[in-house]
Order: sequence, then C-alpha cells, then structure tokens
Amino acid sequence: MEILHDPISLRKYVAQKRQTHSSIGFVPTMGALHSGHISLVRKSLENCQLTIASIFVNPTQFNDPNDFLKYPSTLDADLEMLIHAGCDAVFVPQVSDMYPKGVESGKNVMDLGYIGQCMEGAKRPGHFDGVIQIVHLLLDMVQPDILFLGAKDIQQVKVISKMIQHFQLPVSVVTVPTVREADGLAMSSRNMRLSAQQRQIAPQLYKTLNSISNMIGKEEPSVLTKSYIEYLNQTSGIVVDYLEIVDSQSLMPLKSWNEKGQNLACIAAFLGDIRLIDNLLF
Repeated sequence: MEILHDPISLRKYVAQKRQTHSSIGFVPTMGALHSGHISLVRKSLENCQLTIASIFVNPTQFNDPNDFLKYPSTLDADLEMLIHAGCDAVFVPQVSDMYPKGVESGKNVMDLGYIGQCMEGAKRPGHFDGVIQIVHLLLDMVQPDILFLGAKDIQQVKVISKMIQHFQLPVSVVTVPTVREADGLAMSSRNMRLSAQQRQIAPQLYKTLNSISNMIGKEEPSVLTKSYIEYLNQTSGIVVDYLEIVDSQSLMPLKSWNEKGQNLACIAAFLGDIRLIDNLLF
C-alpha cells in the first residue's frame, strides 16, 4: 500500500495510475478506523480498479474544539487495517498541507437549503461548512470516479451529494449500509471513548429506532418522538440531542407515515460528553 503525505505526491500518484486504471474509488476518513470504514474500502475494491483512502481529522468541521482535541488517533492500527483490507493507497496529510493559507481559506459556504439546516446542521453550526470544505479539497486532489460514504452519516451523505451537484463534479456517490456491533450499536470512532458503563447503555439508541419502526401506523410520528425522548432522558443515562422521524429524501419531519417506505428515524444523543448518532430507514 502506498502511503502519501502531501497533495503533490497524491496528485502525481493519481496521474500515474490513471494511465492504467480506468476507475478510482475514494474513501475519506478521519482515522480511528473500524469495520464500518473497512466495509467502504471493500465496496470500493469490488467496484473500482484502484482504491484510495484518506486519514485526516479535519478541524473545520468541529463546532466544539474539545471534541476535535479528544478525537481518537490510532494511525499505526489504521494503516494495518487498510493494508489487510487490500487498499491501494492512503493519503495522510497534516493540517498545514490541506490549509496552507489557514483553515478559513477557501471555505465553501453554499446554500444547502433545509438538508443543511435541520438536525446536525441545527445542532452543530458550521459543521457542514467544514465538511464541504474538506471533501471538496480532497475530491479535487484525488479526482475519483466514485466516492464511498457510510449510511450512518446519512445527512452528511446528502450534504456532500448536493455539494457535488452544485459544483458539477464528475463523481458519483455510493452509500454503504451501517455496520453494527453484535448488540446493534452503530460502529463509530467515538465508541472507543465510551466507558464500560456507557458502552452498555449505548445500544439503547438503536433499540429505540427499532421500536419506532415497529410502531409505524400505531402512533403519529410526533407523538412517538416526544415519548421516546422523555423515556431515554429519564431512564437510560442518555441525553437526547434530537430524535426525529423524517422523509428519507427531503429530511423534512413527517406529520404522518410515508407509505412508500421512506420513513427515516434519526437520533443524536450524549453519553457524558460523547455524542453518538444513528438512523434507521423503514
């Protein structure tokens, strides 16, 4: 596996490989890799002749500076996982490589509409501006044919897809299903920060989403979300940031159930100072 540390080396590598590889898949990550990330790499390997991953903890998408400082770093283990998975190359830049003129330079502030204002957009001001900024930079450097993203961050997938459409970038997006632990907890880099007690509590998020899916047609969406928020906050040690049942395409809150199977339950919650998100389509 080729390990590339600066944009010039990355661009040279891509230009060289383009001569013999007709399709390039790209998997952007912030490191602290787990099986969910590797499922994206494997999906790329199945569909593309060349697979490139990136490891970069992007400071501009953290609205909480403490969250950025506490974000886990496991580079050696990450590289071993990528090698074992068969990834062809990984891009591991420093902040100064990505933002030589400072982190505020070239920030793409675009009108995302409602998908950028609801849920994560409302709770984490500026987060999606940082996501657009870094993904646009990475796509410009890698020039992939296909971008592989995880369904756990479904709102982010929609934001990036809209950015690609807005800038008319020649890349398609493939969304890969969420990978879960045996007890249902969505795999996340933040899971490794959970205490033993918090780890026991965390699967309640997915259990809640499943319970909501089983209540389709029995209660109105707004009634369900209110009751489950109260239940989680009172009994489980979880502090709910939001719980919404939305249309899976527009992310608009549902007033009544969607009969076409596009009901999407989304949750974000704190366990101590650790914030986890999850969603379920049903």
